[in-house]
Amino acid sequence: MTKHEELVELFGLIRLHNRLWRQEWSKDNPQDISISQVQTLDILASEGPKSSSYLSQMLGVTSGGMTVISDKLVRQNLAQRINDATDRRVVKLEITEEGLEALKAVHNKRVALMEKMFHTLDQSEIRFLIEIYRKLLKSYQE
Repeated sequence: MTKHEELVELFGLIRLHNRLWRQEWSKDNPQDISISQVQTLDILASEGPKSSSYLSQMLGVTSGGMTVISDKLVRQNLAQRINDATDRRVVKLEITEEGLEALKAVHNKRVALMEKMFHTLDQSEIRFLIEIYRKLLKSYQE
């Protein structure tokens, strides 16, 4: 198999693993909160209020997709829109107390899903996978 063929296969496997992750997440989801919503809440909880353009870039979704995510978070009272203190034209998304509580509530589910999705790997394989991903990401940060 050529390097190109192997890369195509690797990309397909990564995409399939991601799809399985999303399918598993959707099972037994009483809070009706998507992975993208949880990722958004994670960013807001750790980094503070952020603009939609920043969030869409971090999540790898379109601006329209980010609007859908934001609208649902606001409707569920997990986040709120606020004006930027330095530029009133800029609207940011901010996590609410209910959003912080929702994030805590899904924590155990996320941990269990991570363990399920990677249970066949031993600790050295997980470390190796971490090293590979760090190396891949580092090449884009330079």
